[in-house]
Amino acid sequence: MEAEDDYADEVAEEMGEALGEALEIGDDEDTKAFALEEESEADLVAWCDDIVSWNQTWSDYEAQVLTLVNQKRAAGATCGGVAYAPAPALVLDERLRCAARKHSKDMGVNNFFSHTGSNGSTPWQRIKNAAYTYKSAAENIAAGYSTPTAVVNGWMTSTGHCKNIMNASLKQIGVGYYQGTTGYKNYWTQDFGTP
Repeated sequence: MEAEDDYADEVAEEMGEALGEALEIGDDEDTKAFALEEESEADLVAWCDDIVSWNQTWSDYEAQVLTLVNQKRAAGATCGGVAYAPAPALVLDERLRCAARKHSKDMGVNNFFSHTGSNGSTPWQRIKNAAYTYKSAAENIAAGYSTPTAVVNGWMTSTGHCKNIMNASLKQIGVGYYQGTTGYKNYWTQDFGTP
């Protein structure tokens, strides 16, 4: 299985697990390019209906990832040779969790691994579909890791993913875990945002 880091633009074997590109977008012209057509608030809330009831083990895994990520932020880290000072804890946001769960479920049900959804959606569209308005946002994905500790350690050893986790300007997070029956079987998404 391959690991891809968009900051290094290289492909490397990663302990038999897969990490996707770490994506980040700020409050610049690129953000405006992803603007969605205006939808009613009811439509946006309805978009999350299929992930409200969630397997309790999966929810527990998501909570563990949040705890582990906040421990990493509190300790500070080195990402790709660059030292990052300790950062404030991320706060769980239900809308970001909706976007993250929707994407992990999509990858697991449709047996693919990409930031682009099976319907062609981008992370920024999914975040906006969940009614989250942001100044900046980022997404990490991973597949194949069977535990919260393993996936967080995998992200921390990948430059782009580590930078997203340690980015002090990102304030909120949603984590989505889905266990499928084919492909990598374990699918993870972190969506970060600053409102």
